[in-house]
Amino acid sequence: MSTINPDLERRLNLWLDFVHHRLGWIAETEARAVWFGSYGSNGEFDAERTTRILQSELILDRLIAIGGGMVFRRA
Repeated sequence: MSTINPDLERRLNLWLDFVHHRLGWIAETEARAVWFGSYGSNGEFDAERTTRILQSELILDRLIAIGGGMVFRRA
């Protein structure tokens, strides 16, 4: 972390991590739903996916603005 406000950078990275995992969960749930014809197979998560993508863009913009960086971890 290389910013004036390392606590803010840490919180933004934690939020970005949550958004990333939620988008992954949505993708996995939709993929399973197609096979079983269950909830998620008809675009039920489209609005949340769009919201999460917009959130990630805002978080990345904030990180850039404060001179921070993303924390990458191996999957």
